[in-house]
Amino acid sequence: MSISPDMAERHARTLARLAELGLALAEQTFADADAAATPAERNDAVKAFHTVSRSVRQCVALEARLVRQQALDAREAARAKAGEPPRKPGGVEISRRVSAVRGAVTRVIWHEAEDDDTAAWLEDALNEDLATACLRDDFCAETLDDHIANLCQALGLPEAAARRWRDLPDAQAPDRPEWDDDPPGATNAAAPEPPAQSSA
Repeated sequence: MSISPDMAERHARTLARLAELGLALAEQTFADADAAATPAERNDAVKAFHTVSRSVRQCVALEARLVRQQALDAREAARAKAGEPPRKPGGVEISRRVSAVRGAVTRVIWHEAEDDDTAAWLEDALNEDLATACLRDDFCAETLDDHIANLCQALGLPEAAARRWRDLPDAQAPDRPEWDDDPPGATNAAAPEPPAQSSA
């Protein structure tokens, strides 16, 4: 879904301001923890720091996601201007790509996330991104590895971990969020395991 330039600029300003305020709060709660007079006060300050710093990370991830959306919109606009119709992927191709990307990025999430709450939030963001992105005509235009790396970047996950997703263990977290239904255009056929080599 395209975002108007005015809306994108407003969202970017809002996220930047929230990240700025959150960082200031995180620094204050860190100072509070350092200056705590009792273990109970220190524990409360540490919990507050954890909550605020997680919010800052989420703002940073959303900023990266907004940048990625703008880049995709710019690519679509350039292709349309050049008169090049996008190649529309089929339902099976979409289903396989969604399965492969979700599985790979979920590995990175559960390998890198500091706690279960952060991992669950990142999985929610991933599923939301895929639910929107799979409607685009250029959803499968990137190679698999580039698609995974770009999504990880949008979620604020390290590129190094994204590039070695095949070496990471499968996520074992219980009750991980899944699609309620098949993504639009997908079939009910079981998706194969992610390929050993990068593919479009």
